[in-house]
Amino acid sequence: MADALKKHGNECFAKGKLDAAIEAYSEAICLEPSNAIYRTNRAMCHMKRENWPQVVHDTQAALVLDSTSIKAHYLLGLALGSIGSSHDEGIGHLKRALDLCKEATVSYKEDILRALLSLRKRKWEAGRHTAEARLQDAQALAAQFMREPMDVQQDEGGDGGPTFDIQQAQACMVEALEMLSRRTLPHRVPDHMCCQISMELMLEPVTTPCGITYERKALLEHLKKVGKFDPISRKPLDVHQLAPNLALKEVISQYLEQHPWAYECNL
Repeated sequence: MADALKKHGNECFAKGKLDAAIEAYSEAICLEPSNAIYRTNRAMCHMKRENWPQVVHDTQAALVLDSTSIKAHYLLGLALGSIGSSHDEGIGHLKRALDLCKEATVSYKEDILRALLSLRKRKWEAGRHTAEARLQDAQALAAQFMREPMDVQQDEGGDGGPTFDIQQAQACMVEALEMLSRRTLPHRVPDHMCCQISMELMLEPVTTPCGITYERKALLEHLKKVGKFDPISRKPLDVHQLAPNLALKEVISQYLEQHPWAYECNL
């Protein structure tokens, strides 16, 4: 009976009849409260309505029943990010969902990745003004430090001890502030991380036999609509010849973790 209600709920959900779907899943939960799937399915309905507190309630209950539920971690991460109460907790659930995808085939894996990158960016935006203020304070203190004379004892006794070079210290401080600024504030994304078709940051880079790397989705679109050839080399190209560029994908992943603002920015 519970499974029949779930099937009915799925049919209602597909037709956009969310009230009927929620009712069917709720009845299924009453009949079989130990099944996590009924709760994640109901959470999907609440997610469509952006009823985030209810999504949190259902997914947390689902994770108590099944801690490896990819959908529960995904939806909970979405909900926490949308509520804005806990960016870190939401990021943690989305990362957990991605990790679990390594052990299973999931059709919405790309949605999970994009949700994670979006939430990281929102977290960065939330703390951007604080970070910029701290950077300005550091720059002001550095400028004051470099203007004021320093009471430094130069070793002139020839006893082999280290000497202190003020100019070198100032140069190091300027370089450190520039590095901090590059890490804190948006800047141009490195060209080798951008697709040569879309000119956007790549998430699923693939390499052609010519050694040129593109975003997989953009290249597949080119092969389908324009023709089966490499966009740059113009040599014949088919889908089966594409190879994932795992090394570059890892580099981009680390770059986005350190620079969350780069996702969906204007390159």
